[in-house]
Amino acid sequence: MKQIFGVSILLVLLVACQKDLKHEKYVANISSDTLTVINPDFDTIYTILPGKSALIYAFQVKDTKQEKEDCRWLGDTLIIKNQLDSACTKFPSVEENWTWTVEGPEKERTQKCVFTVRDEDFNP
Repeated sequence: MKQIFGVSILLVLLVACQKDLKHEKYVANISSDTLTVINPDFDTIYTILPGKSALIYAFQVKDTKQEKEDCRWLGDTLIIKNQLDSACTKFPSVEENWTWTVEGPEKERTQKCVFTVRDEDFNP
């Protein structure tokens, strides 16, 4: 009986100490054009209207003490084009091109990374 009680206490402590980090990556379109975002790693295509944003990738890190994950795009490529078929000149693979926040209680934190696209991010 003592062993069952001891194991139960250990499980409660492990769950109570667990600190998860949910990581979400968004593309925000503040340009005047509709964007097409292509993620060839997962064969996904997103259409993002002006003034809107889309969640393009999410994952969760279980039981971590780290404060945040890198926001930069770590996949092979992320293709962002406007309706004129002009490619975005700002690189999602550069950390400084992303903004981020971490919200929520310590055990259930959510990091939101946002790659914001503007009109000037495309060649005329």
